[in-house]
Amino acid sequence: MKALMAILLAATALVPSVQHAAADCSRAGASDFDGDGQDDVAVGDPFADTVSIISAGKVIPVDVPAQKGDGLGWSVRLTKLNADGCADLVVGAPYADVNGTVDAGAVYLVYGGNAAPAKRLLAPEPQRDAHFGWSLAAKGDLVAIGAPYEDQAQLADAGSVYVRKGEGALRRIQEDTEGVLGNAEVGDQFGWSLAFTSGNGLAVGVPYENDDGPGRQVASGKIDSGSITVVKDVLAPALTSVKWDSPTKTAGDRYGYAVAYSDRGGLAVSAPGAGYVQLFDAAMKTGRTIRGVSGVMLAAAQDGRLAIGSASGVQVTGQGEDRTIPAPGLSSVAFSGNKVFVGLPDAGRYGTVSSAGRNDSALKPYEPAKGADFGASVAG
Repeated sequence: MKALMAILLAATALVPSVQHAAADCSRAGASDFDGDGQDDVAVGDPFADTVSIISAGKVIPVDVPAQKGDGLGWSVRLTKLNADGCADLVVGAPYADVNGTVDAGAVYLVYGGNAAPAKRLLAPEPQRDAHFGWSLAAKGDLVAIGAPYEDQAQLADAGSVYVRKGEGALRRIQEDTEGVLGNAEVGDQFGWSLAFTSGNGLAVGVPYENDDGPGRQVASGKIDSGSITVVKDVLAPALTSVKWDSPTKTAGDRYGYAVAYSDRGGLAVSAPGAGYVQLFDAAMKTGRTIRGVSGVMLAAAQDGRLAIGSASGVQVTGQGEDRTIPAPGLSSVAFSGNKVFVGLPDAGRYGTVSSAGRNDSALKPYEPAKGADFGASVAG
């Protein structure tokens, strides 16, 4: 994977970024990055090291001071980091080198309305190949950053999560952190996926954890069965958590590969190896299981709908909607307003992002002027 990433990154030219004047954010909506009064969608193209927004039907590059080969846009989130009204961008660059430390990773905070310069966040102790910024979650000015390849002591790829409130310092959370259930083990990749839940709760996917019983083992038990951990309040002085292992307890389930949450719909957890998505309500009580879907990608809408992306397309369910949208080669899904957006990085010349409203029978595509795998990540 790393070799392929390096080859593709080396062969791909950067997309020129566009500078924008400061915007009036007084009428901005929840996902309005540029202050035009309409909801926007953030799109990452990590093989071109670019991030863009889809605004008023146009694809607009966003200026981010990253370097070629950083993997900028591997993960993206729209949130409100400050009180100016415009939405802001959180962008992962997990292949960024940090002071000579290869692929340590970085995260950029890009302020909507072009009101302030972008900021770069780094792990307090950057590690080689940690891929800080692989996954993201954001809720207002509370941001969570996954570094699933970060080592813990002698445990390779055990994984870490970092959380930051406002301008505060990054707080590191691992499976061996006091109050966090589970044992850090080689290859768990704690933090592969992230989603904020109610309050300051955080759901952490650990899809490569082995179901190997109590204690610390390596390469034993049911390999890659997976788990999720929900830290109840990431800002609490003393952390507490709950943990669920794969319900089927089968090797290769990869339970926790993707997670998504909304207050109306609750938590969704995918197990692509087993082909199902498990639902929890807002009180974290287990609900129904959606079977026959790989659930590689998940997105939750504020109105309670859930989008499940797999090789066969996107299944949208909840709040009276239950349909499958054909979308071959998709890589990401997101909601913005009443529309679902689907990243199709292998479509078109440079990749596309397509949208469909509740009553649309076909996807409407958006394509950049330049790129490589536009749509590898999307967020609304």
